[in-house]
Amino acid sequence: MEGVKTPTIGGSAALEGVMMKAPGAWALAVRLSSGEIHVERHPDPADWTRRPWARWPLVRGLVALIDALRVSYLALARSAQLVEGEEEPIGRGALWATMAVSTLVGILFFIVLPAYLAGFAADARAHPVLFNALAGTLKAAVLVGYLWFLRRFPDTRRFFMYHGAEHKAIHAFEKGLPLTVANVRAQPRFHPRCGTTFIAFVILASILVYSFLPRADLLWWRLLGRVVFLPLVAGVAFELLRFSASHQDPLSRALRWLGFRFQGLTVDEPTDAMIEVAIQSTQAAVADHEAAPLVA
Repeated sequence: MEGVKTPTIGGSAALEGVMMKAPGAWALAVRLSSGEIHVERHPDPADWTRRPWARWPLVRGLVALIDALRVSYLALARSAQLVEGEEEPIGRGALWATMAVSTLVGILFFIVLPAYLAGFAADARAHPVLFNALAGTLKAAVLVGYLWFLRRFPDTRRFFMYHGAEHKAIHAFEKGLPLTVANVRAQPRFHPRCGTTFIAFVILASILVYSFLPRADLLWWRLLGRVVFLPLVAGVAFELLRFSASHQDPLSRALRWLGFRFQGLTVDEPTDAMIEVAIQSTQAAVADHEAAPLVA
C-alpha cells in the first residue's frame, strides 16, 4: 500500500514447519500429521533490541544474533511439540540450557578445535594471517563435512526443504507480490540474509579479527581469545551480511556468491505443500502491517 512501509522479516525452518519473525511478533506454521496446518502468532516486542546502543555498528550484529537464536529455539521446540503431539510446554529454563549447551559445543568444535589443529601447521606469532587462514579453512571443512553428514538423513532434508520455502516466501513478500503458491514457487531459494551465509561470513571475519589477536604465542590465550573476541567476530560478520545484501558492487556480489554456495548445503527446493506452510506463517507474522499482501 502506498505510504506504508513494508516491514523487514526473517525466519527459519522448523520441524515440518516455518517460523517467520516480523517487528513485534513471530509466527509459526506447522503441518500436522492430520494434514492440517497449525498456525500460531506470538507477540514479541523485544524492547531490548530497540535500545539506541543495540543499533550501533558491530553491536547490532550480536544483538540480532542473540534475538534470532532465541526465537528460533522457541519455534523449534514448539514445532517438536506439535509434531509429536505433546501438550506439556517446554520450560524457558530448559530452552536456555539447551541453547547454552549447543553454543558451547559449537564453540569447541568450530572455533577452538580448528585453532588448535592449525597450530601444528603454522606459527601463529610469526605468520598470524597464514595461521588464521588455515584455521578458517579447517572451520569451513568441519562445517561442510557436518552439513553433508546431516543431509544423508531424510528428516534433515525435509528440514532443509522448509528452509527453502521460508526463503521463497520472504522473497515474494519483499517484492510485494500476493502470497500465492505460484508466486512463491517462482522465487529463488537462496536469500542474501540467510543464517547460513552469516556463518560463512563468521569464518571470513574470524580470519581478519584473530590475525590481530595479541600474544598469539600463548596457546591458552590463542584458544581462549577466540571465545573472548567472538562477539566482535559476529559483529563484523553481520556488517558484511548487511552490506552485501543491499549493494551491487563487485565485492558484495562476490560475498553473496560465497554465501549462496554455503546455502546450497542447507536450502533445498520445497514442495507446494511446504510453500503453503511458509505462506501461512508469513501472513500471520505480518498480520498487523497494512503493507502485507495477504491472500486467503
